Amino acid sequence: MFFQDVPQGPPDPVYILKNAVDADKSPEKVDLGVGVYRNEKALYNELSAIKEAKKVLTQKELGHDYEVTTGDAQFVKHAAAVLFGKDNKAIQSSRTTSVQAISGTGSIHLAALFLSRCAAFKGKKVYIGAPAWGNYEPLFNLVGLEVVKYKYYDAAAGVVDFKSVLDAVAKAPEGSIFVLQGCCHNPSGADLKADQWRELAKAMKPKKLFPFFDMAYQGLGGSLEDDAYGLRHFEELGFELLACQSFSKNFGLYGERCGVLHVVSESEKVAANVYDQLRCLIRWEFSSSPAYGSRLVNTILESEELTTKWTDELITMRRRLVGLRKALYDELVEKRKTPGNWEAILSSTGLFCFLPLNPQQVSSLATKYHIYMLQSGRINVSGMNQSNIERIASSIDQVVRSSATVSAHL
Repeated sequence: MFFQDVPQGPPDPVYILKNAVDADKSPEKVDLGVGVYRNEKALYNELSAIKEAKKVLTQKELGHDYEVTTGDAQFVKHAAAVLFGKDNKAIQSSRTTSVQAISGTGSIHLAALFLSRCAAFKGKKVYIGAPAWGNYEPLFNLVGLEVVKYKYYDAAAGVVDFKSVLDAVAKAPEGSIFVLQGCCHNPSGADLKADQWRELAKAMKPKKLFPFFDMAYQGLGGSLEDDAYGLRHFEELGFELLACQSFSKNFGLYGERCGVLHVVSESEKVAANVYDQLRCLIRWEFSSSPAYGSRLVNTILESEELTTKWTDELITMRRRLVGLRKALYDELVEKRKTPGNWEAILSSTGLFCFLPLNPQQVSSLATKYHIYMLQSGRINVSGMNQSNIERIASSIDQVVRSSATVSAHL
């Protein structure tokens, strides 16, 4: 009787897709949906650096005690160096506060909760470029922050609609929060170029807009340094900012929920207070973060040999993603002359890109060919491999031509 008035929650496209994929028992099934890097066998890809780190941890026998509320001090220090660079002035001057959180999603929630309690952001809105990761809006709404959406992606051209981004900056009230994906944009894979990051920072600075960086894919689009260019440029210009860092994708630690929240403040004194507030919020909400994932990352980043092995593996992963993009593009454009503009396949970076398919075509791919992707046409590029890419392209070609024929007869 107490819960009779509880309504259903809103549908989650990723959850729905995952259930559909799991229910399909066809040997020809292809999952291009959930954002997990898959290897050539379409399986979870455990990095060899992680395998080595596991052996080291086993020998240390650290047990399973609680971690410190804000996370292992050495781990968050190493994480900050990966994101901002080892010689970063904001770190050296103790203006950067770094605390462990529950991967990228938990970092964003903690960051949003922190901002919602800051007097400076009372009544301020959060600006999010569309299309965007589906969790942003509910995460900010959950803590009482209002979201404003603006156009980020030009679907026809397959690139960032930078004019719309600058227009949103120009119209936003002073002190507004802007969510910025530093690299490998989810869902489009369309990233800002270095000169665009510089122009964006130049436009945001005089309006005192606040950058909220989501860094979930560092190292999968370009080098660790290149993928952090926008964040580092903003910091160098003296912005106070927030950065949410995840180790799910670039270390393959999805289920370990390993992430860090970084806050760059104006002074060491302010940073100390920020740290204490985050300590309280963590304690009140989840007490402490999981230890195993952070210990694995720590083990790797404290070893020059394992760090080199890890960065080499990132290079291999990046090259494979680029190769898969080119292979799909060649199958569709060069080999089959499939109708449509497929340039976004080549211009995007990281795990994701949009295919110019409508929901009906996406549904046909699932029901007729056992090929699954989000209704928006977003695919996880790593779900393709040498054994299925030709069939994927052939199926897409047939669905596109079939729908074009139907349209012609209407």
